Amino acid sequence: MAQPLTILIVEDETALAEMHAEFIQQYPECSQVWLAGNLAQARAMIARLHPSLILLDNYLPDGKGITLLHELIEAHTSCGVIFTTAASDMDTVSEAVRGGVFDYLVKPVSYERLHQTLVRYQQRMQMLAYTASASQRQIDQMFNAYARGEPRAELPVGIDGLTLEKVLALFADRETSHTAETVAQTLKLSRTTARRYLEYAAGQQQIRAEIVYGKVGRPQRSYRGTET
Repeated sequence: MAQPLTILIVEDETALAEMHAEFIQQYPECSQVWLAGNLAQARAMIARLHPSLILLDNYLPDGKGITLLHELIEAHTSCGVIFTTAASDMDTVSEAVRGGVFDYLVKPVSYERLHQTLVRYQQRMQMLAYTASASQRQIDQMFNAYARGEPRAELPVGIDGLTLEKVLALFADRETSHTAETVAQTLKLSRTTARRYLEYAAGQQQIRAEIVYGKVGRPQRSYRGTET
């Protein structure tokens, strides 16, 4: 079995980084999560802790994440990199892809999508560590780093079709917004269940997730209907 993941989140918005960490810590194959608020901290922590995976924002107080990606390549660092950034321009995307990032997630990050990425990365690491030679099918799986948007024949475990329809019905008006708490109250679900359905729907692009910043306290994930 592959070694547990150790993950460094490089994100200057502390509250947002903590939200990411809280979600990732629920992933059973992750043993440790660290936070870095800028490039200098990230460089020091990478040298000391040797994380197996980095979640990397591009816009940081002391430079761009893409610079750190190039440094990791030049140093032949073995850790994987997932971009988690608001940067969606094709120049940044192309440079990140050429730099070998495992995945590229545009903010606000869908946690359903992030979970899929963590699973795929863990599978790739396991295959690299314990397979002496690879078949074409296995090679295809390793190079299939990005979600293809293929329709699913079945809903995943934990997602019921009727409940999903009820959740999506709340977003018939695209101007309506909900949080996991309001969906839980409306449909008489637990907050954890409501969040699971919301994140699944966001990952399937049936609704969209937003980060809402209040005057005090941590940011909150809010959800709206899609434009079409």
